[in-house]
Amino acid sequence: MEHYFELSLNYRGEERILKGRLATFAYSYKFYIVVDGKELVFERDDEHNFRVVSTEEHYENGVDAELLTRIIEALERRAA
Repeated sequence: MEHYFELSLNYRGEERILKGRLATFAYSYKFYIVVDGKELVFERDDEHNFRVVSTEEHYENGVDAELLTRIIEALERRAA
């Protein structure tokens, strides 16, 4: 099942609104967030912290680590 949403965050002094979707599976879920036209996948690790699932595309496009941190913080607030 999927749910679509907008994720609001502050990045380098600018308010950004990112499109996202939540995909639920049997006992887990993943967030798919669109950043600069590319969809990144976020999930919880074994310690229940969010992480971005690394893909080749992620490294090729050089997504800023600070932006990834801001996305994770926004997901944490949303999931709380």
